[in-house]
Amino acid sequence: MTDKQKITTIYVSAAALSILILLITWLIRPKPTPLEKPQYVEQGISAPLLSLKKDLVLKRQDGRDVKISELKGKVWAFAQFYASCPMCAKRNSQGLKALYDKYKDNPDFVVICITVDPITDGVEQMKSYAEALGADSNNWWFLTGDATALTDYMVNEMKYQSIVKRSDPDEAARLGAFKHDMSIAVYDRNLSMVTRHDLYNARKKGEVFLKGEEGKLHFTVESLLEQK
Repeated sequence: MTDKQKITTIYVSAAALSILILLITWLIRPKPTPLEKPQYVEQGISAPLLSLKKDLVLKRQDGRDVKISELKGKVWAFAQFYASCPMCAKRNSQGLKALYDKYKDNPDFVVICITVDPITDGVEQMKSYAEALGADSNNWWFLTGDATALTDYMVNEMKYQSIVKRSDPDEAARLGAFKHDMSIAVYDRNLSMVTRHDLYNARKKGEVFLKGEEGKLHFTVESLLEQK
C-alpha cells in the first residue's frame, strides 16, 4: 500500500468513526419530555363516589323550606359551614365565591352550604351571611334546620366525617368551635357526588398545588354543565 493510500485509509476510517460516534450519541440522547397536560384533563369525569337516595327538608336563607331532591337536574357544589367559623369565611369568600361568580349565570348551577351549627345558625344568620357574600337565594343556598336530621344526613348520606366540638378554648378561639370537613363536593344532575376538593388545606401546600385543585374543581363543574 502506498503512502497516499495509507493516508486516505486513515482519513476514511476517522470519518467513519466520527459518523458512528454521532449516530450513537443521537440514539442515546435524552428524549424531550412532552409538556404535561393538567391531570384533571387527562382523567376526565370519574364514576360517581356516591348517590343520594334519601331526601331532606331544610330552611333556606329567605325562609323558604327546600328539599335536596329539588336539586335533581342541577349541577351543584356542596360545602359544610357555620357562620362563626373563621376557616369557612376564608374558603367561602375565596374558593366557593370564585366558583359561584364563574357559573352563577348558568341556570343549571347551584351552590349549597349546610350549617353544622343549626342551633346557633338560624334563618337570620343565614340571610346575613349570604348578603355579605352577594349570594342570590335562587342559586346559592345557605341552609339550616333540625340539628339531628341535618347532621345525620351529612354523615350517613353524604358520607362526611362526624362534626366535633372543640374542647380546647384556645383552639376553638383560633379555628372555630366545631371541627368539620372543609372540602367542596360536586354533584351531577342525578344527585351523585363525582368529586371532592379541599381548597382550604390545599392552600397550605403552596400556590401551585392550590391552583391545580381549583382547576380540577372548575373543570368538573364545567364538564357536568355541558352534559344535558
